[in-house]
Amino acid sequence: MPVKLFFGSGCRDCRKAFNLPTVFAMLLLLLIVSSACTTPGGRSTGVVYDDALISTKVKTRLTEMLGGQVIGIDVDVYQGEVTLQGRVRSPNMESRVIAVTVQVQGVRKVINLLKIIP
Repeated sequence: MPVKLFFGSGCRDCRKAFNLPTVFAMLLLLLIVSSACTTPGGRSTGVVYDDALISTKVKTRLTEMLGGQVIGIDVDVYQGEVTLQGRVRSPNMESRVIAVTVQVQGVRKVINLLKIIP
């Protein structure tokens, strides 16, 4: 006699019955499908979330620390590696931008593509 799991409450006619092997197979399929969820670049959902969080933190810190002195900087993050692109007004400002970026938690490496435009 197969083992039955009952879900729902109320009258006997309203209950749905699933046998244990079917429930197990559905859970196994869900586990396999969810573990295969990655981006085209091979990053998991968690890594994408972490990269977005790092990007937001870097942008916030740059705005807090440097304010209007930053002309326009793009911050791209891929697996903890931050690429800085844009323009700064001096070599000193470039160094400050890099120093602020390195201090953000989760940053593993900074790729500097900034251009100095006086």
